[in-house]
Amino acid sequence: MTAAVQWPASVRYQDATNVAPGGLGFVQDLLNTASQGKPRQPDLLEAVATAQEWLDLSLAVVNGIDPDCAPEPKTVTLDARGLRSLRSLRDRIRTALTATTAEDGPASVALPPVETTAAVRLDSDGARLRPRGKGVELVRSYALIQLTAASYADTMRRLKVCANPRCRGAFYDRSKNCSRIWHDVATCGNAQNVRVYRARLKARAVAPSSD
Repeated sequence: MTAAVQWPASVRYQDATNVAPGGLGFVQDLLNTASQGKPRQPDLLEAVATAQEWLDLSLAVVNGIDPDCAPEPKTVTLDARGLRSLRSLRDRIRTALTATTAEDGPASVALPPVETTAAVRLDSDGARLRPRGKGVELVRSYALIQLTAASYADTMRRLKVCANPRCRGAFYDRSKNCSRIWHDVATCGNAQNVRVYRARLKARAVAPSSD
């Protein structure tokens, strides 16, 4: 049996059954660098040092999965500007996923696009997109290539953000009908349902009588 992939950010919140396949797992891991969970985990992109440590570890993992395409570990050196760009990439991908997986459908307002450059290589193994750029741009290029591939494979819709506003963890929905909205039904789902139930009881208590 193949050992489960241990992504450095995602492993803090979930087991291997919620992890996206292949390089898409890197995008999920980027999203899960955020502060979330109970007890609350720190934001791995809070400072350059912790962000660099995460990036080196995550790129090492993705190189074991996708060595022909992924940026090599320790080839992207972050500074304050690069860290801001990496946070922005994380936030914009999260916003896009939240909008497309919302219970009430896609957002009605247009989201600003996230753009990058990529190279196409054709050889005896076929055609393949490869990331381009330096620094965080190389990371952005790889992440968007993975999202593009997932879109064509119709698996991007399975990469979701937990509907619990106190969690917002990224997870991969492996259910047959792709209907999950909770990162963990036993924790996030039950907690959110209890809050909704209590809110309904409170609303009933303060509602004027019809008599």
